[in-house]
Amino acid sequence: VWDTGRGIPADQLQAIFLEFNQLDAGRASERRGVGLGLAIVDRIAGILGYRIEVHSTPGRGSLFAIEVPLVRKPARPAPGEAIARVSAGDPLPGRRLLVVDNETEILFSMSALLGQWGCEVLTATDLEGARKALDGRAPDAILVDYHLDHGATGCQLLGALREGYGAEIAAVMITADRSDDCR
Repeated sequence: VWDTGRGIPADQLQAIFLEFNQLDAGRASERRGVGLGLAIVDRIAGILGYRIEVHSTPGRGSLFAIEVPLVRKPARPAPGEAIARVSAGDPLPGRRLLVVDNETEILFSMSALLGQWGCEVLTATDLEGARKALDGRAPDAILVDYHLDHGATGCQLLGALREGYGAEIAAVMITADRSDDCR
């Protein structure tokens, strides 16, 4: 990724990868995002054993690069194989996951990542979309953002789905909100 922004001073290149960190962010009204993007990229790259390169010139912009080796896409496991892999300590392949977020970019990214890990991924932006995506079959787990549109919360959505399916569906609540209300 190459941008023509204000650039990053050499002594701050490592700081840009810290969670919730935005260099010279200024007033809250001028900020975009929450300072998690590069922290997430750095963590995932580290897990996968990839190195991130950053080149920046103050006043001119920055270049971010990550080298990912090309491989052939493995075939999806047959249903019996997915069950065998789950019991062998790899819990994700074959799992049916529902991801709910009001930001479509996040849904796209989460779906791509979880799909690469062998999950069947369903996405929605609200309760109605979740019910439609699930088509009457409960998911193995739900990943849901706390803040949804129109004042709805992930807790409300999760409660409605659990009640509708009569089951304690496993869930992960996701938020970038650091307020005491969300802790």
